[in-house]
Parts: sequence; C-alpha cells; structure tokens
Amino acid sequence: MINKKIKAAVDIAQRAQRNYDLNKSVPVDDLETLIYAAANSPSKQNEEHFSLYVYTDQDIIRQIHSHTKLFSLSLGEEGMFEERDGQFWQDQDRSVTNSQILANILFVYVDDNTQARGGTHMLGQQNLDGPSGKLYTEQKNVSVGVSVGQLIMSAAIMGYRTGVCSAIDEDPIKDLLNDDSRIKLLVGIGYEQVGIDRQLHAETLNTHVPPGARNGPLETAWKFPSFNKNTKVTLNGKRIIL
Repeated sequence: MINKKIKAAVDIAQRAQRNYDLNKSVPVDDLETLIYAAANSPSKQNEEHFSLYVYTDQDIIRQIHSHTKLFSLSLGEEGMFEERDGQFWQDQDRSVTNSQILANILFVYVDDNTQARGGTHMLGQQNLDGPSGKLYTEQKNVSVGVSVGQLIMSAAIMGYRTGVCSAIDEDPIKDLLNDDSRIKLLVGIGYEQVGIDRQLHAETLNTHVPPGARNGPLETAWKFPSFNKNTKVTLNGKRIIL
C-alpha cells in the first residue's frame, strides 16, 4: 500500500502545477510541516547551505511572480536570447511569467554560507571562485536539490500541487527580500484547481502572446508545453523499463 502511495506522490510532484486555487488557505499545521521538511533535509555533515523565505502573503507572492517573465515562447527565433554587457538577455515580449509559483505558499531558497566541516568547504568559503569554491558551490546546489525534492514529495503526499522555478529576474527579488544573497530556486505549493488543466497559465491568455505561440482561442488561457520523461535506468547491469 505504501509503495502505491509513494508512486502516486511521485507522479504528482513530477508535473508542475501552473494554476492554483487561491481562494483556499493552507492550515497552519500543514505549513509548519512543509517548512520542517524543507529545512531539515540531508546535507553533507549537516552543514547549512541555504536559507528559506516562506510567504503566504499573496501581495508579496504576486510581486515575486512578476519578476519571472522568462519562460520563452519562441526558442528558435532570431533575437530571442542575447549576451548584453556580459549578462543574459531575453526578449520579454516573447516570454510569459512562470505561474507555477503564483501559489498559496511560496518558498524562496537563498544561498547561505554558515559552518563548514570538510576541508574543501572551508577553503571554498574563503575563495568561491577557486577550485574548492566551485566544489563547495556544487555541494550547496546538491543540498538545495535534495531539500526541494523532499519538500515537493512531502507536499504531494499531503495532497498539494507544486511547481519549481529558477527563471527569475534576481535583483528586484533580492530587493523585496532585503537580502543580497544569491537566489537559488522558487517553489510554489498549493491547491489544484479541480477540473482545470494544470498546464494552463494562471493569468496569460492567448491574446497576450504573439500569434505564432498561441495554442487556443484568443480569450482562453495559454497552455504551457510539457515533455514526457524517460530516464534511463540500469538495475544490476540490465536496462529496465519503468
């Protein structure tokens, strides 16, 4: 029985929820459990590699959401992406916001450097641009990934839907947080809209996007694309099909 429950939760967590029922509120006990799951995930020597900002305030969540207009509509078109003054640039007229974080709860993962146990990490903290610093940064990224996985699995088991976003305009979000640390990931958690396709954008209509990117009638919600995953798995030397 537990095996089926875990697989069902995996299937839920694998797919981003692009629209949430914001008329509902998450109970305090559930919120505290989700925070506990995110904050107490495994890391090397139990080092602290990130900080968390958690919001249920819809005004703040909406402000952060407004700085995620980096989901590109026109991957193959000339001039969609450029390097400008050493920075990545994307045409926002051919992009939409990532509404998987316009949720009932928003988790913001922020880079942090606290105690270090391993020698590589101690040296890495002194020079993040050196070889040890790069290894340290890689380990911190692993820790964030482990935490996010534990968080969204916990949420799925509890009956919530989730979405993970890394495509952000970082500086204005830092200003909102009043924290100059590197923002690693945003995670939205909340209630699905029953009877509504999870891939439909929460706010963007087809009339809001260029003609070539439309995928439905003008006054209907624009639909996010999605891939079907087929991860290669080898068990005891033999390829298996999941």
